[in-house]
Amino acid sequence: MTSATSFLFVAIHLACIRAGNFSETFVELECKEEYHGVYGQQSLLECIVKAVQNVTILTVTWKRVGGDAILLEYHKHENASALGYKFAMPSWNNKNMNVSLLLTNTKMADKGVYECMVRTDSGDATVTMSLSVTAMYKSPTMSSSPENCIKQNTDVTIFCNTTGGHQKGLIWWFDEFGTNCTGSAELVAKKTDDTLFSLSSKLTILKATYSGSTNYSCTVHNTNGVQEGKASFEIPFVCSAVGVIGSLIIGLLAALLILKRRSVQRARRQSTLPLMRDSGHPTDRHHDDEAEGKVILTV
Repeated sequence: MTSATSFLFVAIHLACIRAGNFSETFVELECKEEYHGVYGQQSLLECIVKAVQNVTILTVTWKRVGGDAILLEYHKHENASALGYKFAMPSWNNKNMNVSLLLTNTKMADKGVYECMVRTDSGDATVTMSLSVTAMYKSPTMSSSPENCIKQNTDVTIFCNTTGGHQKGLIWWFDEFGTNCTGSAELVAKKTDDTLFSLSSKLTILKATYSGSTNYSCTVHNTNGVQEGKASFEIPFVCSAVGVIGSLIIGLLAALLILKRRSVQRARRQSTLPLMRDSGHPTDRHHDDEAEGKVILTV
């Protein structure tokens, strides 16, 4: 009796183990081990449920490994998600085997290891994957000091600025003849609040003239030396059209103001003549005529 009982116990135990192994392999999650995202853009962590027959998904859970907060969850026919996370498939339902996670606006803090867990009516599956995040520098902007109407033989400082890189980058300088002027430039790199970098570089041209190089360019490179942006700048020896037009407008307004004042003064003098005649006071016709630009002939 004891032997029969022991044999039955072993048989049941083996059956349970086999059933458990079958359940584990019946449903699988097909995902890549590594994903790469770009700062400020969408990132997709793609995961597909694979099963040997049609299954119904009961629960989907996405979270960061080492974190308690759930980023996305489907449970009891309801979806719940943290801000910036959602199912990649629009109008997702429990018959859709694509359980991919979409990050709508990737941040540097989003890099790390993610876990996806799926429970179905035919078994469960869990998988982890890593997400790396990179950020590219924006197109640089350039300016100069003095800003406009630069005279010959004047020292000119040209500035090149950019932001957005996830690592400290470089700025290279070139003149219009292709000469590398980076050695004469000064670069300042600062880390911003969002853990990205801003780059500011300045190049001083001593005694700048028309006969020398008047056009300069700067290129932005990441830590691997790959160019991520470029800008060019021409030293403004001649006043810009905006400056010339502005000066003409100011001059015209000043001329109109002077003419208006003279017209008002002439009108005031003419309005006082009848009063002076009525009061018996002689008027200085000679003075008035001279004020009006007339020539008086005397005999």
